[in-house]
Amino acid sequence: MTTSAAPDDGPPARIGRPPKVDRDGTPTRERLLRAAADACVEFGYEGATLSDIARRAEVSTPAIYSHFSGKAELLVEACQRELNTISSSKLREVEGLRELSQFWIQPEFGRSRIIVAEIHCAAIRQPDVAELLGTWQQSITTTLENMAGLTTAQAQQLFLILIGLAHLDQVKGIDVSAEATEAEVSAVLEGWLGDRYLDR
Repeated sequence: MTTSAAPDDGPPARIGRPPKVDRDGTPTRERLLRAAADACVEFGYEGATLSDIARRAEVSTPAIYSHFSGKAELLVEACQRELNTISSSKLREVEGLRELSQFWIQPEFGRSRIIVAEIHCAAIRQPDVAELLGTWQQSITTTLENMAGLTTAQAQQLFLILIGLAHLDQVKGIDVSAEATEAEVSAVLEGWLGDRYLDR
């Protein structure tokens, strides 16, 4: 006698209590990440406080520690979430690393550039941020090596270019059009990488 397999109804049910959600159904962890990103944009890494983030997420401050080890992990993961949101919505359209950099400097990514700049500046003085950021950078480097054929040194250089471009909005004293900036960024990457673009 044979039995047919049960249909795949998606991931297995979560064991334990379901995550607390707000009236819109957003889990606490997601609200905390969103609130942390908002606080980082408004006050910077140093100025963002766990009590303010908790207030924005409508939870108690001790509740943060049910999801994150502290401020560093919360804000670094908020930065990752922000960039993952861009990746999931935009990278399907990307033909290469040149196009990726052009997306990165668009006005709608100003918020994400602020968070990236803040987290990298915080890593200068905060060893825990530097450690978490380093682990994340190693993971992305592996992806760039596998998908784009970059060497480790080239992946590092791409990070440096994108981190520099994260400060685009702070270089307002030099009057350059968005089109001219895009053209120069493309020229830098084309001259550096040639045809070694990310094939998708």
